[in-house]
Amino acid sequence: MSSMRRRVHVAVAVAGLAALTVACGGDGGGEDGPGPFGEAGESSAAGGDDAGSGDLGTLEGLTAREISDRAQEALVSVDSVRFAMSGGSASETMTVDLHLDRSGSCVGSMSAAGMGTAEVIMRDGEEVWMKPDAEFWRTSLGAADPELVALLDGRYLHGTADDPEMATMSGACALDAILDDVSQDSGTDEDLTIGETTEHDGVPAVELHADNADGPSTMLVATEGEPYPLLMTGEDNGQPMEVGLSAFNEPVEVVEPPAAHILEVADFRSGNIQA
Repeated sequence: MSSMRRRVHVAVAVAGLAALTVACGGDGGGEDGPGPFGEAGESSAAGGDDAGSGDLGTLEGLTAREISDRAQEALVSVDSVRFAMSGGSASETMTVDLHLDRSGSCVGSMSAAGMGTAEVIMRDGEEVWMKPDAEFWRTSLGAADPELVALLDGRYLHGTADDPEMATMSGACALDAILDDVSQDSGTDEDLTIGETTEHDGVPAVELHADNADGPSTMLVATEGEPYPLLMTGEDNGQPMEVGLSAFNEPVEVVEPPAAHILEVADFRSGNIQA
């Protein structure tokens, strides 16, 4: 069974990749196989003896697995969160930076090498605005004519979550589905140990380390307040991947783009595009 950390990696990556392959028939795929992190077996020492150095704050005295469990519980309980993911090989890099909530609202951007970048805004799981760059218009939305691309550049494509052009992009904003994947973790026998205490974006944290066939991996867990996972680093299918998490329970601010910059999906389909 794949670990909580891999589920976060894969869920965010799949959501972003599905959105970026909307014109190529991508359906979001799935996750499989054991991952680089463990909601592992007990840490190498009982109690808190594997705690490395430093003050563990609210996590003092817990084993590595107990800390991992608490991080998982804290994450799946949020109403909103920001995921900032980067990964892939040098020639196939992908980034996803989304602030999303359980109501289906979402703001952020996604990019992939050779496919371009698209900003996305979604409100209440229904209305979607997508602002592709020139490369994305060409590669993913079929706007091959340079004059057409120049006309479209800077425009937001507007539709609903049910529109085929928007469906997979809006799927990237499905926080409930991502956290449902995370909550299904049942643990593995991976060796998980507590490392050093540190800070991440000013938040005191502790390192949890896993070392298995997929290579070493690290998760930083907050040691003050809720024990949220703050940063996950490791590999997925042999490629480096990193997911930063922040803005826990902070409202997603959806600002509708100016009307002059919006192109309706129906007009895009029909070619009714005005300068």
